[in-house]
This record gives sequence, C-alpha cells and structure tokens, in this order.
Amino acid sequence: MRTGHTSVSSRGLIAGFLLIVAILFGGGGSPAPVAELVVQVAALIAIVAWAWLGNRDRTSPPSATDWPLLVLAALFVAIPLLQLVPLPPAIWHQLPGRETERQALALVGAENAWMPLSVSPAKTLASLLSLVPPMAMLYFTTRLTVRERSGLLGLLAALALLSVVVGVIQLASGHGNWLRFYSATNYGVATGFQASRNAQADLLIVSSMAFAAWAVTNRRIVKSRQAWIAAIIVVFVLWLAVVVTGSRSGVVMIVIALATCLAIAVRQMRLPGRRIAIIAVGALSLLGVTGVVLHDNVRVERTLARFDDLKDVRPEIWADTWYAIGLHWPAGTGMGTFRPVFDSAERLEFVRPSFANRAHNDYLEYLLETGIAGALLFIVAVIFAIYRVSTAVRRDDDRNVRVQALFVVGSLLVFVLHSMVDYPMRSMSLGVVAGLLCGLLSRTVLGSDARAIRSARGV
Repeated sequence: MRTGHTSVSSRGLIAGFLLIVAILFGGGGSPAPVAELVVQVAALIAIVAWAWLGNRDRTSPPSATDWPLLVLAALFVAIPLLQLVPLPPAIWHQLPGRETERQALALVGAENAWMPLSVSPAKTLASLLSLVPPMAMLYFTTRLTVRERSGLLGLLAALALLSVVVGVIQLASGHGNWLRFYSATNYGVATGFQASRNAQADLLIVSSMAFAAWAVTNRRIVKSRQAWIAAIIVVFVLWLAVVVTGSRSGVVMIVIALATCLAIAVRQMRLPGRRIAIIAVGALSLLGVTGVVLHDNVRVERTLARFDDLKDVRPEIWADTWYAIGLHWPAGTGMGTFRPVFDSAERLEFVRPSFANRAHNDYLEYLLETGIAGALLFIVAVIFAIYRVSTAVRRDDDRNVRVQALFVVGSLLVFVLHSMVDYPMRSMSLGVVAGLLCGLLSRTVLGSDARAIRSARGV
C-alpha cells in the first residue's frame, strides 16, 4: 500500500510540475516560440514520467479511464492532424479558396503536386504541437484523486499570487520595465507572467475561483474563523490585481467570480437562505467600499477610463473574418492559418499600419481554420460539458466533486464569454488551465481515500 500511495502522489507531482511550467513560461503566445517550446518539452517529459510510473502503479483500476472524455479530446487533436495529410490533386483542387494557390503552383509546373487541406502546413503543425500540454494536463487530471485535483487548484491559486507579486514589481519599476518577459506585451500595466493583460486577468479570475474551491475543502480553513478571513482577503487581492491589469473584460468578469465563489461556499456549507443573502450583500458592499477607497488611484482610474473609449477595430476584423470563412467554407483553412488567410481577405479601406494577429473572437477564428468539422465537434463538446457539469453538481455522495464542478462552471463561463472578444485559448498557460478544467469534468472513479481503489480491485 505504501508503494501505491507513493505512486499516486508522484502522479500529482507530475501534474503540478506541468502546471507550474505552463504558468511560468506559457504566457507569451505565438510571438514567443522559445517559451512555448519550453512548455511543450516539459509536457513531453511529464508524459514520459507518467508512463514510467504507470507501469509500476497498481492502484488505479482500468475502469478509472474516462473513455468518452478522452475520445472527445482526441477528436480535437485529430482535426489538425488530418489537415496535414497530403491530398491528391483531384481532391485539393476542388477545395474552396484554393484557386490562387493552384494558379501559383501552375507557374512552376507543380499544380499536380499532392497538397494538404491546410494552406500553411508549418503553422498547422505548430498548432498541433501546442495541443500537447493541454491534452496532457487533461489526461493527468482524469487519473488523479479528488484530493489531488483539489491540490492542483490550490497550486494554481499560489501561482496566480506569485504572478501578482511580479505585476507589482512591474508597476513599481515604472519605465524600467522590470520582469517583462516578452517584448510584445502591454507595457504600463501589470501582466505578471503573461504577455497580455487580458490573459493575466483571466488567469487571476479563474485562480480566485480555484482558491475558493480549494479553501472550502480544506478542513483547517473551514474550522478556523481567522483562516476564513485570510482566505477572503486572498480572493479580494486577486480581484484587485485584475483591476490593475487594465483589462476591461477582466473587470466585468469579476462579477462571475463573485457569484461562483458565493455558490461554492454556499454549496459546501449548506447555508440557509438568510445567511446567503447576508454574505452576498456583504461581499457586494465590500467591493463597493474598496472601489470608493481606490477611486483616486492612478492605476484604477486608468482602467476605468478605458470604459469611456469603446471605439474598437474588432467589428471590422470580424467582418473580414466572416468573409474569409465564406471563401473557404466548409473545408476550413487549417489550424493556425488565420494570419495569412486574413491578410488576403482584409478590405483595403480598413488596412492599418498594424496587423491583426488574431480574429479577436476565438469562435470565428476556429470556424475559419476548421470549417464544418470543427463547428460540429464544438457543439458536441458543449453538450457534453453541460451534461457532465449538471451530473457532477447534483451528486450527493461527494461535496468536493460538486465544489469542483461549480469551479468548472464559473471558469468555463469566463473563457466562453471572453472568447467572444479576445483569444484566451491562444495563451498556452490558459490552454493548460483549460485542460485542467476539462479533466475535472471526468467521472470520478478514484476517490480521496483508498476505498474506491479497494472496491475496484475486489478487496
């Protein structure tokens, strides 16, 4: 039994290792390929270590494998993989939007060469490799116990607090720009380990909910009033850090975090309605008082001032992206190919000195790159997630599972809404966090103690 316990704990350490590397090095996006490579290599190391431990682990029953979830995840990987398969001329010549490419190849006598569905195989291959860390985290999470999953949530919150400290140093350095890890970043605001203020805001908001989910399942915190006060302070520190990122959408998402944290606390402690109302009013009052106290703060004023300027080029980018989707529908252009495809579809009257690196809408970008196959798979994934979350929330045998399900609901809601105006999933840090969220949707076979293991083994 001691060997089994060590093996399971080692698996938790492997998952924690990948999460740490992803948060520290995965915030630069595609403009930082070296940093992303570090995360991908770390994921491969974690996979090898996991497989090595798996050959020596006899504590996890075969029934613990959540095949529906893993098959669904594999389908998302299969899309870019299939987009790289060379197609004969009779097929790829008929793909919509490939006329210009065919004519260009005809100039050098290569129009009959076999070509993949992707218009840029190198970019699609890079996108395929970027899926390795999130998918590894998803699988790791499905094989952990409820207690180990809770530990990952606590680790995520700790990394977010460390990112807050980095953000404070960034602001304190002024024009010195200390601890700016990426050249393409939002200067003048606290971005922490992320290059984008929006990605930093998402990380902090999700981490605040992760901390709440971890805290209410920690007996030492639940039984101590002082610990409760400290936990509430930590959550508010994370929310205040969101404000100094300068992210407008991040500030709005604090409302979701507040509602989720209240739901987590209420669900875990089964409070009566009157006390729930008192907590809600108290939380809102505390936020209001905090806003009044900090309204003269330069950083806060700068963030609030951004709400007065709602002029944005995003609608024009969306319109051109829709046009590009129509040109290549229903096949798609290949994962990671937005930039070259958009450049050819952009209207001349809206061409700017800068360029659109993303569609600023993950749904439109995914639809452009994957076509009807990606659209159908996404719909299936949404239905699957709703079913799994609703099942977990209704469970009466394990409160911790319900708490983690509520955390998943709040976090996915943040990502789903923010993806309408930005691209949070293009940060490898947030991609790995999303993999963690999806892993928490798995059916919990391994419990927080050894009873489930002994039962599965017939002991």
